[in-house]
Amino acid sequence: MISMYVKDFQKGGGAGDGKITKDEFRRYYTKSIGSDDEDGILAGNTFAAFDTNHDGSISFTEFVFAILAHNKTDLDSILDFSFEVMDISGDGQISFDELKSYLQKATVLAVGYGKADEDDMNQTAENIFREFRLNKTQKLNKQQFIQGCKKNKTLANIFTGSK
Repeated sequence: MISMYVKDFQKGGGAGDGKITKDEFRRYYTKSIGSDDEDGILAGNTFAAFDTNHDGSISFTEFVFAILAHNKTDLDSILDFSFEVMDISGDGQISFDELKSYLQKATVLAVGYGKADEDDMNQTAENIFREFRLNKTQKLNKQQFIQGCKKNKTLANIFTGSK
């Protein structure tokens, strides 16, 4: 199994220096997933989640950890991974702006630029923060996020892609 991860890592560009850059990852991700992510939005957020030490590259260890985490199917693991994708700053908390940015990117991927309404995403982000009893200046930590989503099926569906 580990040899499969080594091959995937090398396909991603990590063959030379032991790291995958953001550009290498974007090309690998688009090729592997076959995504309609023309602008690299999903690849960029996924890269940020994989790059756990936020050094601008993905090491082999980060790559394997992320693949294993992403392949889990239990609700806690899926929500944990969703949180990591949204936490672009890497501070262990989601700000209002990070949530709004995530929602905007997800909407663009789902319906395209022309149909994505920034005002709707702002309102949706406000509603989600209100559900967690937070205002725009506060932040949401991972435990709050996971527990809140587990209590509210609508929120869980938003962040896990379930219906």
